[in-house]
Amino acid sequence: MLKINRLNFSYTTTPFINALSLSIKEGSYVGIIGPNGSGKSTLIKLIAGILKPVTGIITSENENILALDRKQLARKMAYVPQSIDMTFNFSVEEVVTMGRFPHAENLIKKDEQSEQLVFDALKKTGLLELRNRSFMGLSGGEKQRAVIASALAQQTKLILLDEPTSALDLRHQQEIYRLLKRLCTDEGRTVVVVTHDINLAAQFCDRLILLNEGNIVKDGKPEDVLKFPIIEEVYGVKVYIDINPFTKSLYILPYNLPEYGSD
Repeated sequence: MLKINRLNFSYTTTPFINALSLSIKEGSYVGIIGPNGSGKSTLIKLIAGILKPVTGIITSENENILALDRKQLARKMAYVPQSIDMTFNFSVEEVVTMGRFPHAENLIKKDEQSEQLVFDALKKTGLLELRNRSFMGLSGGEKQRAVIASALAQQTKLILLDEPTSALDLRHQQEIYRLLKRLCTDEGRTVVVVTHDINLAAQFCDRLILLNEGNIVKDGKPEDVLKFPIIEEVYGVKVYIDINPFTKSLYILPYNLPEYGSD
């Protein structure tokens, strides 16, 4: 589904992503984790074609994404940013309908299939009752769910998400991650999510990629990546790791946090 070969990227003269290579199989649920400034959001934006690499190749289903125009790329992958601002006062349903743009000849003309996909996306994200509300009048969490719904309506095999639940409460965090899991297991879609929430990633993702300073530190199953020495070295904090008795997944708790300005 996705292959990255020796990817290099820099915001200045100093390299930020360093000769990074990886491949992701179809139907995978992959979490990209790491401390602030590790390159997580930069990597997802490179995959989405928002940023251009200095060198290296990114292919999706054996097609070089740099050779595709925006509409062609949007038929292959959907991207959910950390936040989105709207200048015009669109309704929630109109925002979700925008996800159909890559497939439609004319968004003004009614299309039964698109209408059904938009309805399904609104239902899956719990937004049916808000469909006629102004997007600008929503809470931060509701806006994020609307953008995720738009990505679902886009009907791509690959979905990229950058901190999709940072503005959501505990219930909606669980619901969104569970929905993404179902997209992988039931529909065979591939999900790549950038997150700071290691516990959510451990609970739902079947593979974790741990980044630090633009490099892959560890890549594998959650139980292989989330180990004491690895987490403590990368994040600079001591952690307690155990099995959640309810979900049977790993959970991580930091302790003995250093104060700012201390050694």
